[in-house]
Amino acid sequence: MRVEITHTSSDEEHDVREMSYDDFFDQYSGIIFKILHSFIRCKNLPLRNEDVDDIFQEVAIKIMKYEYISRYDKEKSSLVTWVNIICRTTAIDYSRKMMRWRTGSWLGGSESCVVSEERGASLNLPPGVLTDRQEEILSLFFGEDMEAGEISDRLGISPQTVRSLKSQALERLRRHHATAAARIDDRSAEETRRTVS
Repeated sequence: MRVEITHTSSDEEHDVREMSYDDFFDQYSGIIFKILHSFIRCKNLPLRNEDVDDIFQEVAIKIMKYEYISRYDKEKSSLVTWVNIICRTTAIDYSRKMMRWRTGSWLGGSESCVVSEERGASLNLPPGVLTDRQEEILSLFFGEDMEAGEISDRLGISPQTVRSLKSQALERLRRHHATAAARIDDRSAEETRRTVS
């Protein structure tokens, strides 16, 4: 049964660590489904409605496997934010997994290596824009098609730090390319003015 939850009090958030998994999912499954549907629609992820049930199962497995309920800290975030982060990262991981399956890059051996080499070759980062660690994170995400958990294991940092570094790197690249595009527009406008004069 899905229960719609629009607000949780501090007392409810405090008590979540005392809940059994059955009680937690009885009470919060509605909000998990709502977050998943909203996030998939908002990000235009290439997923079907029936995929949401599979993602929900992965969220449940992740929460139980990593004992997230006992590790929840209301001082760090609200319960809704905490559930939101788990849902979003699981939906993204699921979407990437489905894309790899559809493109055939799940195959082992040489075919998989060719895909990785082609992706790695196309990753051309502008020099001096990112830190070494940010470049490394983007190379692993997009060059080697690794997920946050895999990168976390390889580099010995938390998955949250991996995602944060990726987000910071992408923001720096957006600003860099926006500035470069603005310069090109300014030059183009200046040349047009000279031509007209």
